[in-house]
Parts: sequence; C-alpha cells; structure tokens
Amino acid sequence: MYLLITMCSDKHDHYLDEDISIRKLILPYEKEKADKKSHMFLKGPIPYPLLIKASKLPGKALHVFIILWFLYGMTKNKTINLKNSTLREFGIQRHAGYRALKVLEKVFLVSVIRCVGKNPQVTIHSNNRSRGES
Repeated sequence: MYLLITMCSDKHDHYLDEDISIRKLILPYEKEKADKKSHMFLKGPIPYPLLIKASKLPGKALHVFIILWFLYGMTKNKTINLKNSTLREFGIQRHAGYRALKVLEKVFLVSVIRCVGKNPQVTIHSNNRSRGES
C-alpha cells in the first residue's frame, strides 16, 4: 500500500499543475515486507522425477507445482493451504490454479482436500510412484 501525496497550486486546475512533483511514501512496515520478499528463494532439491512428471502436464501445472514446493520449503510442511493471493502473486489466476491442482492430483503428485469457502489443503507426495504402480 502506498500513500500518494499530491500538491495542488492555487489555480485549482489539475491540468496546469504538471510542474508539481508527485512522491510515493513507503510506510515502514511495507519496507520490511518488501525486504523479506527480496530474500526468499526456492528451496531444493526438487526430486528430478517429480519435476519431469510435472513438466509434462498441461496448463499451469508445473507453475503450481513449483509454487507448492516453494511453500513447502518455507513451512517445512508437505501439507499447505494454497491461497488465492499466493497464486496471484505468481501470476496465476484462481481458476487456472484450481485446474492445475486437478491435473496434479490426477497423476498423484499431490492430494487435495477441498471445502466450500476455504482454501484447498494440498499435500505434496514426494514418492515417484503412482497408486497403480507396484
């Protein structure tokens, strides 16, 4: 959130006020938040077979898988609540993210618990075998 400061002249005509500068003021808590985000990274290693499997899937499945792995690295928990705001931060629309989750679930890379009105709870499966394999 930015606080926009504008200064108007006595003319009260915004079209004539082009010579007055506009500054953005960043609040202290926003600076801390920006500093924290600049130090984030994707924690590895991502198991190569899982990465290959996810890369062959359609749509944004690989993107969502990498986001899930990123969140797993941050929380050290393989069960994650996938928020819409997180998807948006990575440039993925809500419905595209949900379609990707269905595809990832279909190939047994993740399992998803869905509840109406709540974020999906996603568990990453780190083994490479699908349920039909022995």
